[in-house]
Order: sequence, then structure tokens, then C-alpha cells
Amino acid sequence: MRVGIDYRPALVNGDGIGRYTRELVRGMIEHGFDANLGLFGYTISPMRYDRRELGIEGTRAELLRLRFPSKGVPWLLGRLGKGVDDLVGGCNVYHHTQFNALPVRTASEVVTIHDCIYMLDAGYNDPDSARRMGEVARELVGRARRILVPSEFVGAEVVMHFGAWPNRITVTGLGCDHIARHLPPTPPPPPETPYILTVTRVDVRKNHLRMLEAFEALVREGCKHVWVIAGEPGWGVEAFEQALAHSPARAQVNWRRKVSNAELPLLYAQADVFLYASLNEGFGIPPLEAMAAGTAVVTSSVTSMPEVCGDAAWLVEPTDSERIFEALRRLLAEPDLREEFVLRGKRRAREFTWRETARQTLLAYRKATEPEEEDGPRLRRSL
Repeated sequence: MRVGIDYRPALVNGDGIGRYTRELVRGMIEHGFDANLGLFGYTISPMRYDRRELGIEGTRAELLRLRFPSKGVPWLLGRLGKGVDDLVGGCNVYHHTQFNALPVRTASEVVTIHDCIYMLDAGYNDPDSARRMGEVARELVGRARRILVPSEFVGAEVVMHFGAWPNRITVTGLGCDHIARHLPPTPPPPPETPYILTVTRVDVRKNHLRMLEAFEALVREGCKHVWVIAGEPGWGVEAFEQALAHSPARAQVNWRRKVSNAELPLLYAQADVFLYASLNEGFGIPPLEAMAAGTAVVTSSVTSMPEVCGDAAWLVEPTDSERIFEALRRLLAEPDLREEFVLRGKRRAREFTWRETARQTLLAYRKATEPEEEDGPRLRRSL
């Protein structure tokens, strides 16, 4: 079975879908599937990572790379009378890893739906971008023989928003073991100034305003920790920027807009607590990365986070800054409690590997090539 994969995110995106695509292919290579991979890489953007960093150097995976504008690929395929599956040398399965509905001629199609946040009228996205993403997702879900989702939560969302048959959905949880590649071999020394860490883009959905309120309450109680925020500005960032500028705790907030992947493991490992009170997640890798680095985690009790983190994180209602404050206060004040969450977190993180993600994905590819069930289970909606 030959598989074509939209590998463009792996080449140019640092996190999110880029991380997913890079690590998925690494996991497939670990399973010895590299000779069956055609990696579609047509983009005008320069490669952010070389083949060694991508993990494909010295393997039999074939990177099909032409410096050609991504937006022009549908036009090119139309002129050639071909599908993207033809551009990877022909394949049995073509995997759409991002919101880009390239035409496929003969291959069975598989799509990953990372979340359905763009379908919500919650102000989490630019409205025009959300509309376009929803249109593309609906088209891909309708075309795909197999729909991959990172969590059961997203699977239910795909059923409800797009009317997908549940028996076409496969949950392929994500991994966090990539963080171990850059962790120091021995525990790092404590930093000069202790800190609480948040790693995520700063936007409305990530809930930085309420996290700031909780941190301000800590500072009022005399907390000397710094709150380190590692993340670029995102949609609706202006509200947080204004709140931070007028915050009595602003001198203890260190917002680092640019942090390299090489820096992150040590940043995780030296934090006393990792805070991630997001309002909505399809999966949420950063809390697992923090767990793998040996840091206690406070995260949300909503959407995918309880499913992903289990009892290894302190779960809080993200709309209640008082609950966020209380979790932080206790973890900072009670070392034994913090250590208990560190141990739970390390155990939990070991359950999420990219090798397992790849294994489940390969099984889904096989399923996508099998004849469809004529009398599969019917969709039933209930409240």
C-alpha cells in the first residue's frame, strides 16, 4: 500500500499541524513504512527544516518537492488533468493533513480534522477565516473514506457539525515524546527566578485574561514567581495587551513572543507549574509536553482536556479565575502535592507516543481501502 501525505505543513510550520505532520511521518518510519510514503511538498516557501531535522534523511520516504505556490496547485492539477495522488507517483491512499482540499483522482482519501473550533460562534477566530475553514472541512469530511481525529471529543464534534457517520471516524491520539529528544540528561538546576509557565499562542480562546486575573491574585498574596508566557500574538490579542499594560502584576509577567523549539524543553523543565486554562481544545499537546518534562500541570476541565490529561493534571473551570488562582496557590505552597502531580504527569505522558499515533493511522489507511459497509450503523442524534 502506497500512501501520499500532504507534507507541506511539516516543511514550513513550527507547531500545531506542522508538528503533527512531522512526527506522524517519523512514527511511520519507525514502523518501517518509509518505502511506502510519498510526501507532497509543493510550496513556494523555503523549507524551515532540513531532511535531518525532519527525520527523513537516509530513509526511503520520497519527498516530492517543487518550489511552486501552494495556492496554484489546484490550477496546476486542472491544467494537467491530474490529481495530487498522481503528483506523488500514484498511491492507494492520500492523506489530507490540513484544511486544503486538493483534488484527488483515484486514491482513497483520508483527512485529519484537528478540531471544530471554527464552527463555533464564540469569537475565537476571524469570521472570514472560520467560514473558509468550515467550508473546506465539510468538503473533506464528505469526500474522505476515513476521518482521523485526535480525541473522542473531536470525533463527537465532527459527527454533530458535519453529519459524519461515526463508523468512518478513527481516534488517533497525538504524541508528546518529541520533547524528550531535547531534554537535558539530568534534572536542570532551578532558575534564578522561579516561574509559572504558559506555552501557547496568545488569543481569545487561550484565555490569557482570566489566567492574568488569577496571577494577579497570587501577586497580591506576595507570590514572587514570574509568569512566563511563550507564544506569538493571535486573534483578539489586543484585549490581553491592554489588560497587561494596566496590570499591577505586569512587572512579574515575561511575555516571550518568540521561543524556539530547542529552548522549550528546558523552559518546561525549570517551571514550577505549567498553566493552560484554554477555553476549547481539540487535543492540547502543551500540557502533555510539560508532564513529560516533569512539571505539574493546571489545565481546563472542558472539551478535550479531561480526556487527554486524566487525573494527571489539576483540572479547573477555565471561566472561573478564582479556581485557577486556588490551584496555582496550592501547588506552589505544597511541594508534596506538586510532586504527586509531577509523578502522575510523567506516567500519563508515557502513554502518548508518535509511534502509537502512526500505528493507529496505518490501521486507518488500511480501513480506508476496504469496501464500505452497506448497512453500517445509522447516525442518531440525542441530547
